[in-house]
Amino acid sequence: MREPSLLFTTILMCTLLAGCNSTSELQTIPQQNIPPDTAEIRKLSMTPEQQLAALTRLADQEITSPTLGRGDILNVSVYDEPDLTIKGILIRPDGNISFSLVGDVMAEGLTVNELSESLTEQLSEYLLSPKVSVIVHEFNSQQFTIFGEVVHPGVYPLKTQMSITEALAGAGGLNKGQFRATTVELADLSHAFIARQERVLPVDFVRLIRQGDLRYDISLQSGDYIYIPSGLSKEVYILGEVSKPMLFAYRENMPMSRTLAQAEGFTQDADLKRIHILRGALHNPTVIIINFKEVLAGRAREIPLEPGDVIYVPPTGLTSFSRVIDKIIPTIQALQVGIILGQTVGS
Repeated sequence: MREPSLLFTTILMCTLLAGCNSTSELQTIPQQNIPPDTAEIRKLSMTPEQQLAALTRLADQEITSPTLGRGDILNVSVYDEPDLTIKGILIRPDGNISFSLVGDVMAEGLTVNELSESLTEQLSEYLLSPKVSVIVHEFNSQQFTIFGEVVHPGVYPLKTQMSITEALAGAGGLNKGQFRATTVELADLSHAFIARQERVLPVDFVRLIRQGDLRYDISLQSGDYIYIPSGLSKEVYILGEVSKPMLFAYRENMPMSRTLAQAEGFTQDADLKRIHILRGALHNPTVIIINFKEVLAGRAREIPLEPGDVIYVPPTGLTSFSRVIDKIIPTIQALQVGIILGQTVGS
C-alpha cells in the first residue's frame, strides 16, 4: 500500500481556503505555464504576519480545562478524611469511577473542577462540608496523532503540555535516507500540516523546522493530527463526480484530459465547466478552475499537471467553493482512514 502523501493535505488545503477569510482572500493571479484563455486561477494570499496573527487568536480561544475521559487515572482526597484519600482511580470504559460512600460517579466529559463539585455534592449526604480535591495522575484519554515521515508514527498520549517540535522529537524526529553517500531528510515540509477539528492550522513547517521560527511552535490539543508527507512521492489524484476516484503516479508532460480518462468517465451530475485543480504548498495553495468542455472542443488549451495535483470534478450547481469543500472533505477523510487502516493491518 503506497503512502497517502497528499490526500489529507488536500482536504486541509480546501479547509484553509474556506476558513481563513478573516485574514486573507482569494486573488486572481497569473501563472506562467497555464495559457490565459484556459482557466481561472486563484491563489490564497496569506502572509507570515497573518498566519501568526491567526495562531495568536487561536491560542486565546484554546480550552484551558480539558475534560476527563476513559482511561484517565485520578488521585482523589477529602480534607481531614484520610480514609477517603484514594490514589490510582481509573475512569472505566463506561465513563464512571468508583468512590467510597457514593459508589459510581460519572467522570467522563467533566473537567477536574466539575468532578470535584460532583463528588462534594454527593459526599455532603454523608459528611459535613466535605472538601474534595481531584488531581489527574495520568491523562490517557488526551491523545494526538503524528503520521508520515517520522521515525515512530502513531497515536501518542498528551499527558502534559506539548508543542509541535516536542511531538516531533518524541516521535524520533524526521525520517532520513541515503542519497549519494549523504544523509538526507525524506520529509516534504512544504506540505506538512497540523489539523485540529478537521481544519488546518496556519503553521508553516518550513519556517518552524528549517528556519527555527518558534512562533509557529504552538501547543497541541487532544485530537490534533500532524502529517509529514514524503518528499519522494509524486502522485496525482482524481476525485468527485467520476466513475472511479483514484490516485496514480505522476508522469512528465501529463495532460489533464488523458489523466481524467483514467477515471473511466464522469457521472451524470458532473459539471465539466468548472473542474478544480488544487495545487501548491499547503500554506499558500493555488486553485485552478477549468472549463473542460472548452478544452474538449479545442477552444482552450490543455493544462499540464504537476506532482501532487488534485483534480476535483464538482456536481452541477455547486458554484460556491465552500460548497465544493463540503463535498470533497468527507470523501478524502474516508480515503485517508481506509489507507491508514490498510497499512496498519498489513504491517
